[in-house]
Parts: sequence; structure tokens; C-alpha cells
Amino acid sequence: MLAVADDAKRRGGERLHVWVTSQEKPWAAAPFPIPQPGEPSHADGPVVVAVAWFESASAAWTETLTGSRCEAQVEAAILLGLPRWTSATHPARVTTWGVSPHATGLALLDPTGHVFAYGVGEIPSTWTTAARALGAVAAVYGVGPLQQAEHPEPLPAQRLTEARRDGTVAAAWVPLLE
Repeated sequence: MLAVADDAKRRGGERLHVWVTSQEKPWAAAPFPIPQPGEPSHADGPVVVAVAWFESASAAWTETLTGSRCEAQVEAAILLGLPRWTSATHPARVTTWGVSPHATGLALLDPTGHVFAYGVGEIPSTWTTAARALGAVAAVYGVGPLQQAEHPEPLPAQRLTEARRDGTVAAAWVPLLE
């Protein structure tokens, strides 16, 4: 599985989707839940969450020993401790992974401190402010559903809902590493 994931990494990078959500804009939050007690929180006003989805640009589909279909890079992230995020679960808090801002985007760092995923894109100041206020990022790694050419691309939050249903994403609250 790890060899397939490494091969896929060499073939392509990640698309980066970033957005901010709050209790005041639940439609923008979907499907990331607002933190519960014991999770990141902010005492001054509504909780604002910075979401970063690293979506593989070159999915490496493979089969498990049980015959089920999975994406190798997502399974590699899960093996390294980033929990699978299904429709029935809330993201865990994981301190061994992290998200680090860079000049051209964001990096998702694995427990060894190596870059597991890197997404290029402009990071809005509202995203950075929210991430700093919580000290954590709602980090997602995985593959969304295939887009159909005849329909406009749905919002990342909508695609993420489908990816959770399909079991093709891993996610957690991770520290913002600056």
C-alpha cells in the first residue's frame, strides 16, 4: 500500500481547498462540525474554524486484502495516524500531524515532520486569523468524487460530504505550525 502511495505522490500533487466556517454561517461549515467542549475553542464570540483540504490530484485506486476498493494515499495517511473521516464520525484531535503555512500555500506534515501533502494557493487572511485563534486547523486529506464535465463544480464542502460518505478522506484537528 505504501509503495503504491509513494508512486502516486511522484505522479501528482494536491489541490488545496481552504475555507473558514463559523457558528454564524453553518452552510459554509458543512460538513465540518463546530468544535465541541474539549476541542479547540475561542472565548471571544462565535467559534471560527479554518479548514484545509488537501485533495490528491492523482488518485491511486487499489484493492485491500478483503477486496474493497480504496485510495492508497488516504490509506497511507491512516496508517500514519490520521483517522479516516466518515459520515458517522467527528474529527479527532491529533497532535502528531500539523499544518504549516509556506510562501505559496500550505503543507500537511506527517508524524515524522516530513511533508505528506503540499497545496499551492492563496491563503486568505481570514483563514490564517481563524487558524491562529484556535491554534488548530481542521485538516483533511483525501479524494473527492469525480467531477462531471456537464455540471459546474460543486463547492468543496459539498464534495467533502460525498467523500466522507465514500470513506475516501482522513481528517483531524491538527496544530497550526508556524
